[in-house]
Amino acid sequence: MNSHLRWSSEFLNSLYQQKVEHAIISPGSRSTPLTTAAAIHPGIKKQIVLDERSAAFIALGIGKVTGIPAVLICTSGTAAANYLPAITEAKESGVPMLVLTADRPPNLRGIGSSQTVDQIKLYGDQAVFFHEAGEPCFDRADLTRLRYAAKQAVESSIDLGGAAHLNFPFRKPLEPTSEEIQFEKKQLSESYSNEKFKSGNQVSQRTIRLHQDIINLITESKRPLIVAGPANSNHRLTNQIKDFAERLNSPVIAEPGSGFSNSEFQIHRYEQFLRSEEKRESLQPDLTLRFGDQPFTKSMLVALDEWSDIPVIHFSSRSVTQDHAMSVTHKIECQPSDQFDLDNIKFKTNPDWPARWMEMDQSANERLNESIEKTEALTDGHVFHHLSKNLKNDWNIMLSNSFIPRDMAMFGESKTNIFVNRGAAGIDGITSTAIGITSSTDKPTCCITGDLAFLHDSNSLLSLKKIQHPFIIAVINNGGGNIFKMLPVSENQEYFQDYFVTPQNVDIQKLAEAHRIPFDRVRSKDEMKSIEPNSISGCHIIEYVTDPDESMRLRRTLWEM
Repeated sequence: MNSHLRWSSEFLNSLYQQKVEHAIISPGSRSTPLTTAAAIHPGIKKQIVLDERSAAFIALGIGKVTGIPAVLICTSGTAAANYLPAITEAKESGVPMLVLTADRPPNLRGIGSSQTVDQIKLYGDQAVFFHEAGEPCFDRADLTRLRYAAKQAVESSIDLGGAAHLNFPFRKPLEPTSEEIQFEKKQLSESYSNEKFKSGNQVSQRTIRLHQDIINLITESKRPLIVAGPANSNHRLTNQIKDFAERLNSPVIAEPGSGFSNSEFQIHRYEQFLRSEEKRESLQPDLTLRFGDQPFTKSMLVALDEWSDIPVIHFSSRSVTQDHAMSVTHKIECQPSDQFDLDNIKFKTNPDWPARWMEMDQSANERLNESIEKTEALTDGHVFHHLSKNLKNDWNIMLSNSFIPRDMAMFGESKTNIFVNRGAAGIDGITSTAIGITSSTDKPTCCITGDLAFLHDSNSLLSLKKIQHPFIIAVINNGGGNIFKMLPVSENQEYFQDYFVTPQNVDIQKLAEAHRIPFDRVRSKDEMKSIEPNSISGCHIIEYVTDPDESMRLRRTLWEM
């Protein structure tokens, strides 16, 4: 019996019993035992992804939506190093992930043996858990420890929010015989049919009673404001936001990625009017209730900084610090299933308070619609305004970083199924994350990305061939990194264009054709309106060629209202 396959199969099945069911596998030799164990498991859904960096972001997308870690499997050497960007994002945004790296055995380490690097704690503090599995050993204690490591890895990745790394050294020969594969398949088939998933821990609903000092803050507040930052699906406290908003009669600022939407208390155009110092002063609350992770829109960062002397209560299902303004006075950790005992609390919100916000919101929305209509050139704002209004509510929307999520806040709106990578906020792996999201939900998905972010993750296009339901990549091609035009470095004409904007001249249509993906190029408002996104089937790339100068002018017009 090839102990490598038996060992790997035991571990993979232990993960499956912890409700893990997605494996993203990158090809390699040293990982043959792990790959084969995943391939023959009847309950694990497999994706083969050539590029390990892309694979890791696909796993990130799966964990972001499901709250259950996906398994990454790769060979030794630089293959494992390519996982680091997604592992970093996973920790910063609290997304569970499992990383299984195959390794050379100890006798080949440290002597210059090919494709052998130090993989012990390869990811340092970026991984939330590490275990060296050791070479296969079938003593009872070793098997018990292997199964327990699977349980530890899953629980750590979920509870701590991040990647659990397990390193598996294997000696040659690596390949199992056909008899060994058939034996394992029989073992797995019996185990799979007998138990499928274990029931797992049932999430119990708790009723939380607030401390008296927090009750006093809430009952004394006449101008409360609720701010919802981004959060993964399993961390979103949307029910609690709704409950507090209704009882407090409080306006709600919900950033894209918060998951909060369709509320009568929601303020949509805050990114316009809160850019004004005068309006921030007139709308200053006397209490802020924050939900989710650190807000990212410019208006909220500035406002929370200026309002840092007022009490801030932060409700979060994550234990990590999310407090850029360092203004949180009270933190309450709770889970999405929890509810708060608010029945006996008397609220005193000034009835004019929400009306002031609604009036400001309506005025800003009218100005937005007017500005969008009279701007003739196709701008970034037109694309967000159009897609936000026209994509049906059952669509997932994945937003890239830089201007993209801010523009959604400015020109679009927060919807239930919007996702962002705002932990480390890089432009890498955006399309791959969207692939992970769509593959674990089977919902139509639109990935809105910039031209540079799209090219940065172009290897993700290799993974689109098996997606059957609608998947749109909306590439906003505005000639490079235009967010730098907001910074003082833009005044340096000698270096700004080449070193910061970094415009590209890749023909995106030919890149689409190389991967046999249908393509449209949009250069005007009329062309944009002629494409009905909800009627698209399968994968489709739409390149929106926008005017960068007019896009910036439109933003500044709305910021200066």
